[in-house]
Order: sequence, then structure tokens, then C-alpha cells
Amino acid sequence: MTTRTVSHTALNTFCVDLLNAAGVPETDARITARIQVEADLRGVHSHGARAIAGYIRQILKGDINPNAHPRVLSEGAAYVHMDADNALGQVAAYNAMRRAIRKAEGSGIGMAAVRNTNHYGAAAYYANMAAEAGMVGFNTTGGRKNRGNMAPYGSIEPAIGNAPFAYGIPAGRERPIILDMATGVVAAGKIGIARDRGEKIPLGWALDAAGNPTDDPAEASIVVPLGPKGSGLAIVMHCIGGILAGAAFPDVEKFGYLFIAIDVSTFADPDTFAAEVDARIQTIREARPAPGVDRVHYPGEPEWITREHNLENGIPMLLPHLTDLESVARQLGVSTRLG
Repeated sequence: MTTRTVSHTALNTFCVDLLNAAGVPETDARITARIQVEADLRGVHSHGARAIAGYIRQILKGDINPNAHPRVLSEGAAYVHMDADNALGQVAAYNAMRRAIRKAEGSGIGMAAVRNTNHYGAAAYYANMAAEAGMVGFNTTGGRKNRGNMAPYGSIEPAIGNAPFAYGIPAGRERPIILDMATGVVAAGKIGIARDRGEKIPLGWALDAAGNPTDDPAEASIVVPLGPKGSGLAIVMHCIGGILAGAAFPDVEKFGYLFIAIDVSTFADPDTFAAEVDARIQTIREARPAPGVDRVHYPGEPEWITREHNLENGIPMLLPHLTDLESVARQLGVSTRLG
């Protein structure tokens, strides 16, 4: 599938202009665009700028509130529980993690739960917010009243969501450890990327509507869990990211989130902690690679490497993704172009 290389600044400006034209305020548009383009910089195109076209269509249909006014439901020294007023997920998530970090600065640990919101993009972004603040970060999402897109282990019909979660661990000389993973064998967005590339998917990724294994991404409608452990994690993430956050209240099919930030200094000397994390990373790097493996990486390292390359050389974007964004631009009367 043909790609076109675009600069991250041009892509970001284009996405901000699209969101503005759809009625999203400037600050919220910048937050959303930055989070989505960051995923593309990291090579995670399944959660990148391509999703903005879909968000805008949801806004135009009235399914997302572009001018949301979140409200605090309850709050304490170390926690806050919020209703996002059906906001863009990136805006709700970004602000919630910021609040969790501020709570942790005062209480050692901070937690933020959010209900009544939407897809928030890549979980890695919010975990890294905490890590860049010198904190251990965690976040997950769950909820919605529908049956989800993943079959629980041992089943061939969807009954749970492919809930993601992410951890961010600050380091010293090294970049933070970022573990961002779906609880399925693969995120549903990666199946969409294979479809856009005109490629088959490996058997074992997904089932068709009848519950049969398929390698055709166009037929794949049910994600396969990452074994019994992935299935179990998906259920837990739904419970704490969805039900606990209040996402499963009557007649609302929306997402909930849970964010946690832990101030390292509450439990350990930050410099010692960072040095020990660096040492662990080095131990992982020095582990003898398996046949056919050039180098052993720690979680998040391949994405950091890709990010540096794409910052310097531009982001290779699939043409169908750019075409979709440009189609939305024409619909909204946006004159900005990616070149």
C-alpha cells in the first residue's frame, strides 16, 4: 500500500484545523491533535490521526459533544471522580491524568476516574505524562453497555471489550518504560490497518461473525483474547476502568477511564529509583537474543526509536488515511492541505 510522508507539524496543524471547523475549541483541538499525531510519530498508526476523521463524523452526528463542560462528582485529597459530559476522549483523558498527577504531588498518589466520555486514543500517551513528571503512571478504559468486540476465552462470540491498559515508569538516562497493550491478541485498529494495506492478518487474531477463524481483515469482527490471561485482564479492566468509573449507567453507551499517578519520592529516593530502572533496562538490552532477533528491547523502546526517526524524516502515512482526512476537510470547507 502506498504511503505519503508528511511532517508531524503539518499533520498536527491539519488536524487542529479540521477539529476547529467541526466546532471544537482551539485548546481542545490542540490536545486531541497532539495526542493522535504522537501515536503516528511512534509508529502506532492504528491509534493515530486517521481516527480524527471518525471523531469528526461522530461530532457532526451529535454522538460527541465538542463543547463539553465536565463536572466533578466527588473529590478528595488523593482522588477525583468526574463526568466528562460526552467530551472528546483525548480532552477528558488528558485533563484527568493532569489532575491525578497534581493529586499525587500533594498526597503521594493520585487517582482520577471519568465517566461519560469517548475513545481516548493510545493509552501510552497518558502513562507517559506521569512518567515525564517523574511518577509511575497507569491508565485503563472500559465500559459501554454493548457486548464489546472480543470473545472471552473459550467462547466464539463477543461478550467483553478489548480493553487496553498502559504503565509508564520513569527512568534516568533512558527514556521511560512504556507498556501499552490490548488484552486481545491484537488491537482492533491493527486489523483495520491490515485491511487498509490490503494484507491478510495472521490466523489467531480474529474470528468472523460466525465465530470461525479468519485471515481476512474485512471479515474479522470478533477479536481473540490473549489467552485466558488476556481475557481475565479485559474483564478486570472493564470493571475498574468502566464500571467503577461509572460508565455503565442506564441508557448511556460511553466509555469510562481510570488514571493513577504515584509519586516515586513517596516510596523511594527518585535518583536511586531512576538509576535502578536504567540498570534494569541495560540488563534487558544485554540479554542474549533469540535466533533471528537483532536486539532485545524494553517496553516502549521500539516506539521511542521510531519517534526519533519520524521526527527527523517525516511520518509515512497510508494514503487511505490521508484521503479520508482530506475528504472530511472538503466536507468542512477546510483549505489546509498536507501537500
